[in-house]
Amino acid sequence: MLRIESGELKGKLIKTVPDPRTRYTSAILRRSLVNIVEFEGKICADVCCGSGSVGFEMLSNGAKEVVFVDVSNKAISTVKENAKNLGLDDKIKIYKEDVRRFLESYGNVFDIIYSDPPYELGLVNDIVQRVHNVMHETSIFILQCSKREIPDENILKFIRVFKIKEYGDSFLVFLRKCDIIK
Repeated sequence: MLRIESGELKGKLIKTVPDPRTRYTSAILRRSLVNIVEFEGKICADVCCGSGSVGFEMLSNGAKEVVFVDVSNKAISTVKENAKNLGLDDKIKIYKEDVRRFLESYGNVFDIIYSDPPYELGLVNDIVQRVHNVMHETSIFILQCSKREIPDENILKFIRVFKIKEYGDSFLVFLRKCDIIK
């Protein structure tokens, strides 16, 4: 079990995905995230969501709505159960889909997109190359990745890094949409 670290739901428990391969965003990192980013009234996405801990932090801190995306049946079931237990069913949408496909086909944009893909599987660059499809000019994309997977500047055609924060072996990389570089 994890606890929501901040906001109106602070201290509430959320279940974890019953899969040992699932890695969780640490409490310190989640607290830091809500101190850096304003979620009040925002439409957000938590892609590669696992248990949904980051998306539920967003909702606890005033997000209007969160879309959860994961390819795992266990993750999707866990998010549904956590939303029900927290009384947040009316503020979420859930998509069981590969993140790459979702980013290419979803028909709307988000104010804030957060992604914590599995480390060392090559998903980071795939996500970075597609996330602009669900961003508007003032959107923020927050990527949690290992030190070994910081996005390659050469693939950043539609978004740019504006801040990087280090937390042990993890980085939070903050990106914004930019003009197309030719």
